[in-house]
Amino acid sequence: MRKCADPLGIALLNTIFASVLADSMAGQNPKDPAVLVQAGLDGYAAAYWWSAAFFAAGLIISFALYRRGVPTQNPDATPTIHM
Repeated sequence: MRKCADPLGIALLNTIFASVLADSMAGQNPKDPAVLVQAGLDGYAAAYWWSAAFFAAGLIISFALYRRGVPTQNPDATPTIHM
């Protein structure tokens, strides 16, 4: 799962960055260095805030799914071998 989730997360944040970058540069001179810097900062800020929101959502979901206490074991269950 992780091999698939990491590239998807990076692609999603890159898409957010590129979308905000394009929106910030719309109607402005793309050769002006100040416009490029400000658009880049806007894109990075949006990507960082979205990644923080995804992290917070994952934290809330993990706390909601966490089970407290010691796991119960069935004494009649066959033993398992972990490799």
